[in-house]
Amino acid sequence: MQKLKKDFAEQRHWNGYKMNQSSFDVRYKRFIENLDHIPPLPAIVSQLLKVVGSAETSAGDVAELIEKDPALTSKVLRLANSAFYGVPRGVSSVQSAVVILGFHTLKSIVLSASIIDLFPVNSSGGSFERVRFWKHSILCALTARKIADNLIDRLCVDPQSAFCAGIMHDIGKLIFELFTPKEYAAVCRKSKDGEMPMSATETENIGLNHADIGRILSDKWALPLDLEAVIVNHHEPQLEKNAVELVSLINIADNLVHRLDYGLWEKEAFFPEWEYARKVLSIDNDKYERISVSLPDEIEKFQNFFTIIGG
Repeated sequence: MQKLKKDFAEQRHWNGYKMNQSSFDVRYKRFIENLDHIPPLPAIVSQLLKVVGSAETSAGDVAELIEKDPALTSKVLRLANSAFYGVPRGVSSVQSAVVILGFHTLKSIVLSASIIDLFPVNSSGGSFERVRFWKHSILCALTARKIADNLIDRLCVDPQSAFCAGIMHDIGKLIFELFTPKEYAAVCRKSKDGEMPMSATETENIGLNHADIGRILSDKWALPLDLEAVIVNHHEPQLEKNAVELVSLINIADNLVHRLDYGLWEKEAFFPEWEYARKVLSIDNDKYERISVSLPDEIEKFQNFFTIIGG
């Protein structure tokens, strides 16, 4: 935890804004004291993240894990048989779904369904709208997957890993809503008409931003390092040293989704680092426009996915 605090203290800057150290200490202590109240990562997700990475894992192993949760099993089968995946024949068992869709696709389904179950779509009030939050996150995930598919010949990013990263990138905002609902409602209201990025508004009003809280959550949940990198650096990909392609990809997907007006009140002008991300991924103007034009198709897929996964 001390390392986390040191890392946070070194990142107290955004567009020239610097937080008072004593204020940071108080806020940091407050969130660390609340750490035990953060919902644990569902056991099935932790187990699946481990087994999917093993060469010895079989389709039966993955199916056995999923089938321990009847509600999750139902969602997996509904998605596998939906237009979202377009499987030509009916999928009648979880094991068949694993074989047809693949380990990493099942991982993305389980992660999405489990995290949304932890923070249900319709259980928040005030100025923070969970429906809008999850619509943004899911569409960002779909966009990230599409970009990874388009660049698969030169990227070392699996499209399903990109999808998972899109789902998780803003998870710190949900922790703010959980622990500081009134303060975060004020942040959301200010962000709608404000002149600063949402992260800067968070820091100014709460003392930490959603990337900071996301790092605490990543540590608590022992998330894979590439997911943690996205959660921490998706607004500042130039700071990432390891998962540079994945972080840059999510930065671009996030920007594109905001352009479609599926953002969380952030303005396009508040994505100054996306040009850096485009250079990392070698996305020129023509490629960028082709991706942009194809996004309405993703919105149609998103409606299908959201109806099943959020229900």
